[in-house]
Amino acid sequence: MTSKPTIAIKARSAWELISDYDNRENANEVTITFDFVTSGSYISAMFNEAVASEARKLAESGSVQLESGVSYGPITASTQAGYQMSSEINTMLENTIGEQPEGIVSWDKKVTEGYTVHAYSRLILYQRHFYGPGISVQDSSILLDDVPLNAADAEEEVLINIELEPKSFISGIQVVYGDQASDAPDDRVGDWFGGSDNINYGFDAKFVWLVPVYTTQVSEALTNFDLIIQDQEDSRYNDLAAGTGGNYRYLIPVRQNNQDLFISKLTLVRSASSLDDLFNVTWPGLPQGATGNINAGREGTYLYLSRQLQRAYAL
Repeated sequence: MTSKPTIAIKARSAWELISDYDNRENANEVTITFDFVTSGSYISAMFNEAVASEARKLAESGSVQLESGVSYGPITASTQAGYQMSSEINTMLENTIGEQPEGIVSWDKKVTEGYTVHAYSRLILYQRHFYGPGISVQDSSILLDDVPLNAADAEEEVLINIELEPKSFISGIQVVYGDQASDAPDDRVGDWFGGSDNINYGFDAKFVWLVPVYTTQVSEALTNFDLIIQDQEDSRYNDLAAGTGGNYRYLIPVRQNNQDLFISKLTLVRSASSLDDLFNVTWPGLPQGATGNINAGREGTYLYLSRQLQRAYAL
């Protein structure tokens, strides 16, 4: 098995003061209750820009073999050996893998703990913070001490090791015809709700399926599809309504050169009623778009082609 290219980006781990209880002039033991917050935030654009920048630098130096014009994404992300990674940091690094939401992903949780401060003593509490490109975590690791930490012990550099693979985007779509259901291609676009993926479902006509074409070259990736319904045939495109005898229906591939969000997935959405807001139906929280109703002007269910978008960082 060929190994995946691996890079490392720098992060920082720091113990930050959250409480300092001085009981050195008290002959009695004291129990204190302290509230602190574990939290995390992640901005995918900042993280992926840092990954792309480091990958580009290493590719230019010849340290890592990467293909020009391809956008690489993390498939694994972990801290360097010897660093004690908490569940909160691990969860945050898992956010860097796979589908990437736009904007800030964040969470927080309030934690209450009780501590005993002995007579004539001092209790200093530090909470661990982890910072990386687009990543900030306050985890549940608490350090107890009776003297302040010196600067050298309070902070350390940590490497995030990232395994990469090329991202795939959609560069086109094939319209495949059949005379029976068993002609359906295995790699056809399915229906989000598990309904029929035959575009002509409900019509006595050709079976019609859509098969996406993929590329790793960002320069070939599409940003959307336009749906055209007209009464004139256009020989440049394949009719989605073949055999029905009605209007011609075409999907026109579109690439807007000023965009960096490109189609990564497609799904049909078949519904008995109009879906005005597909963003609440398909891929919640992720960038997306959709065509108009493919069945507009003819009988049958409402039918849309929905697209998921992912940001590209081409080398």
